[in-house]
Amino acid sequence: MKAIAISTTGDVDVLQSVTVETPPIGLNDVLVNVKAVSVNPVELKIRKGVWAGGEVKPGTISGFDFAGTIAALGSGVPSSLFTEGDEVYGLGSTIPTRSNAEYLVVDWRVLAKKPVTASFEHAAAWPLVGLTAWEMIVEELEVKKGNGALLVINGAGGVGSALIQIAKHYLGIETIIATASRPETIKHVRELGATHTISHRERLAPQIEALGLKEPINYIVVLTSSAADLIEQVIDVAALRAKIGLAVQGTPDAYSGFGKAQRKSLSFHWEFVFTKMIYNHEIDSYSKALSEMAKLYDAGLFKSIVTQRFDLTVEGLRKAHIVIDEGATHGKVVLGVPSTGAFE
Repeated sequence: MKAIAISTTGDVDVLQSVTVETPPIGLNDVLVNVKAVSVNPVELKIRKGVWAGGEVKPGTISGFDFAGTIAALGSGVPSSLFTEGDEVYGLGSTIPTRSNAEYLVVDWRVLAKKPVTASFEHAAAWPLVGLTAWEMIVEELEVKKGNGALLVINGAGGVGSALIQIAKHYLGIETIIATASRPETIKHVRELGATHTISHRERLAPQIEALGLKEPINYIVVLTSSAADLIEQVIDVAALRAKIGLAVQGTPDAYSGFGKAQRKSLSFHWEFVFTKMIYNHEIDSYSKALSEMAKLYDAGLFKSIVTQRFDLTVEGLRKAHIVIDEGATHGKVVLGVPSTGAFE
């Protein structure tokens, strides 16, 4: 089969077309014929060799998110859930999932039938960011309707785009403040359900005070830099006993002034979407959450988070990495398999 691999760490030129054996399937595995993928910022870190997850071997096929059709199933895959030919979407493991290939093998528990009303490309945008958002506010922060406002730092990014919609349409949160700094990103988060927007390029407290909110900010999700000044601002605007969710990498000494957080009895929750995979814990929750999100999409409650599309070729994948690296994207960048020249 054809695939796009990382020849060595470096710039986008290290993304190269390769021909490899189609991977075999195990007892609980599903072989998926890939029709579309999306690109996440972590994939740029992997390509550059600055990924916190460890060393990536030369020749590793990159990619996490995918959507496609089932080509074969292991004997342990429940026939009541999946059959050959099903259109599915999902997320792979903590190492690159190898989704930038004609075929990939995944555990059925990280897979779900894709939304019927979504194309392969639009479905491929959801798994990593959707599951990160779901775990953050549904499972970790346990956000509840009628229990205060939600503040999302970096609402226009991939995770933020999914999280705003889950908060509004699944959890019924009425007040959602999202940070966005450009006209296109402000428009984006508003269309997804944010009731208020403020800029993360300015001090948060004065902007929030100017909103005149009637609800306390009991939930805050930080999806951008964990720099000390930002954490300090978040602590300042948080209500007493607020819950703060973090889905960013940072060192424990990034901010040392947690005295105020203690005085306000704040709680902090770290979210890493691969935790359950690493510890083999409740892995089927991925499939259940993806299935729930597919229902919401088909019910017309979720909007697409795709903002740019390329062909799934070497040139297309390189372009996707470049535009994300430039830092001017919002939502998700996806790649679809062209009629000819895929993975080349």
